[in-house]
Amino acid sequence: MAVNPQIFFRFAARYYPLLLDLFYRREGFTEADLRNLIEGLGSDGDPGPATVIDQLLSFALIEPIPDATASFELTAPVQNLLSFLLREHRLTSTKVLQVYLTDLDDLRAELDGAGNQQLGHQAARALNDIAQLIERIRQDSHSNREAIIGEVIKLKSNRDRRSTRERFEIINHLWSRYLEPLRDLIDVKKAMDAGLDDLDRSLNANGRVFALDGALAREFSRCRARLLRLRREMTEDFYESIREVEPLYTSLKKESELVRGASLGLERLDRVGLAILGLQEMMAIPVWRIEGTFSDTSLGSFLHGIKGYTPGIAPPLVETGEDSRPEFILPSELYARLEAALPINDLLAWLVDNYREAGVGELVRAYGRIFLRVPDAVHFGEEELRYFLPEATLIARPMRLEKIL
Repeated sequence: MAVNPQIFFRFAARYYPLLLDLFYRREGFTEADLRNLIEGLGSDGDPGPATVIDQLLSFALIEPIPDATASFELTAPVQNLLSFLLREHRLTSTKVLQVYLTDLDDLRAELDGAGNQQLGHQAARALNDIAQLIERIRQDSHSNREAIIGEVIKLKSNRDRRSTRERFEIINHLWSRYLEPLRDLIDVKKAMDAGLDDLDRSLNANGRVFALDGALAREFSRCRARLLRLRREMTEDFYESIREVEPLYTSLKKESELVRGASLGLERLDRVGLAILGLQEMMAIPVWRIEGTFSDTSLGSFLHGIKGYTPGIAPPLVETGEDSRPEFILPSELYARLEAALPINDLLAWLVDNYREAGVGELVRAYGRIFLRVPDAVHFGEEELRYFLPEATLIARPMRLEKIL
């Protein structure tokens, strides 16, 4: 039965401290714990713990734990709402994103069928489902980014005083479980990029079919804008996560290897003794002495001379104002500009000239996308050329493009 939202949020506001306490009890809570918490928050005239528990159950704020007696946990929608409000993001695996992409492909086929038969109502339903799924993927990608950055901040501060090995195991889990599979997923040769290209073409083609239906045409335009935002922000989320995780991953990996090597060395010294190091034969120093140190008088005189030193004002930092966000090249726009410029004698030089704001990674992605699209319509020159970019210098043979399908 539906719940009145106004009554629901009024009750949630009244018992917000209780809900917040329950939110951080990941393992659940017993009925006795729940009664004690309610009694601690209650005042004169408030209903008793039994009544409040019944209200929590009727509003679907809590539910029984399936494998325990008289134990409860917050329902999944309430946990998701509090996670969003408290910025306690949880990670979504790449396999879930792959399922989303499969659903998008099915919805694209449904939209194509509606376009072929010119069924406006069916196309509107497919567009609505596509838009919701695109936003779900975008929100999950953003949540992953925030969760990963939050975990990196915790590992850097190390308030829990974890050992180097424990911290490396956590960061290695993030790297291997989420970032590496996502890198493979968003690669230009993989299913995600091809599937989103197909969806973009479908939205463009079917938008022309229903161009005379003003409301439906606006929905097509809006859905294409959502798709473009998804591709741009998903790429940004991935690279931002990489920028946060990679330095910590590298440093913790080195520290972990150093600690392990030192541990093995100390174990060997404990078993065999210092003789195994061969220090006497290797260093051959029978005596030692200290030379060139300051006397107390000279050091005192030097410190007395700098006692009155006052540092000057440090020069202010100059902000460059540069935007580090990567420029995303929209495939449909790229193909349209290519078709207008054919034939092209040097594709890479053409990309550099026409997309000056794009980074080297996005230029290479576009270069690879075009080559994989029309491998039979390109020809490579004999001599290698150098292409000077702000981030790097590329060396390649010029690729001539005759046509674009």
